[in-house]
Amino acid sequence: MTKRLLMSFGLLVVLAVAAPGQDAPKNSGGPKSDDHTPAVTPLRVQVVFTEFDGEKKVASLPYSFTVNADEKRARPGSQIRNGVRIPISTGKDQLTYIDVGTNIDCSATLQEDGRYKLMMTVERSSAAVSNGPETSSPMVRQFKAEMNPVLRDGQTVESVVSTDPLNGHVYHVGVTLNVVK
Repeated sequence: MTKRLLMSFGLLVVLAVAAPGQDAPKNSGGPKSDDHTPAVTPLRVQVVFTEFDGEKKVASLPYSFTVNADEKRARPGSQIRNGVRIPISTGKDQLTYIDVGTNIDCSATLQEDGRYKLMMTVERSSAAVSNGPETSSPMVRQFKAEMNPVLRDGQTVESVVSTDPLNGHVYHVGVTLNVVK
């Protein structure tokens, strides 16, 4: 028993000598930040899809979410999937379902000048009834854009303006960024 106690004591002495001058880590109450862990900034992003028929506003669809920005690289960000599945006839007594609605993917990085670069994909689809007698199935309108706006805290930018080729409606996509404090 004494031999085992002496060996344990000797091991402790060796460990103490091998790590001289190391203080116990100070607990700052927060996560440890080092060269491998980038600083993270929470952001609130608002995306607004606005549809116009000439000068008349037909629809305004706002979406708001948070995403974290870091200094070194874009991490997997936020996703929104909002919509419905509509049935489409594929033959006698046969249906298939398609997704219709809004999809938004967003990640962010902090730029050297203090602005934030958003990497975004936005998609909108909607069902519209065909005006022709040849089909009873709805048409599906689709809009998709990939954009990378660079914004400062509190800034709003109109990132995309697009015209529907069938009905001439104009779609605007506005993006607003705020740092969460």
